[in-house]
Amino acid sequence: MKVKILISSDNSLLAVERQRRIRDILQREGAVRTAVLTELLNVSAVTIRADLRELEKAGECEIIWGGGVSKVPPPNQKPLLQRRTKLNRESKQRIGKRAVEFIEVGHTVFLDAGTTTVEIVYHLPRDMEYLRIVTPALNIAVAATHYPNVELVMPGGVLRQLTRSLIGAQTVRSLELFNADIVFLASSGFGLENGVTTGNILEVEVKRTMVEQARKVILTADGSKFGRSLSLNVVPISEIDVLISDYQLSDADAQTLQEIGLEVIRV
Repeated sequence: MKVKILISSDNSLLAVERQRRIRDILQREGAVRTAVLTELLNVSAVTIRADLRELEKAGECEIIWGGGVSKVPPPNQKPLLQRRTKLNRESKQRIGKRAVEFIEVGHTVFLDAGTTTVEIVYHLPRDMEYLRIVTPALNIAVAATHYPNVELVMPGGVLRQLTRSLIGAQTVRSLELFNADIVFLASSGFGLENGVTTGNILEVEVKRTMVEQARKVILTADGSKFGRSLSLNVVPISEIDVLISDYQLSDADAQTLQEIGLEVIRV
């Protein structure tokens, strides 16, 4: 008597479960690396790439070099962006206004994605003769189009819906073409131990590239972000030249940062 062994259904169930978990990560983070998924799910890169292809066929993600990017906006995306824009709005406006004082005619500047960095554009003088802005962020690009003497450059890449910013290998390669006078960096968390941090693995590469290609690094972040550490390190705090923050950053913390070499400006 022959015994039939069926293994396809088990494999199918495993694939469904893997793809569900990948889908959850993409919905939460907007993008994910193949290397991260192989470690998390304990399978080969070949298997992960096959799972990503299935999700791409279903219209749920787009495969990029080294991973995938979600094509489905998170259901709470719009409220989240609205809350970020409104949070500490007056501080962000003051930070943006102060940051403009570092910009000179003829500069090439990187503007990182964020609701604080866009305030820099809003406070630019209307009669500035010439300025080149290089940014991966859609909100900043839209704001910059209102200035006739601003040369706006956007790198290629894949749009991360959550932050409305371009990410991926093409973005990094495009940014590497420029030698910027200043990068205005944004962060949801920074501190002494882990430096500037972020929560998305593909945004790390974009931020690091802008830092590497800029002569001066200016972090624009209100004091509520200090001491908060997200899951991924961007750059050590020692690589920041100037911090523009507000008075939520205490006197003691400002003094500590100054002692390790940062120029700290509170507005």
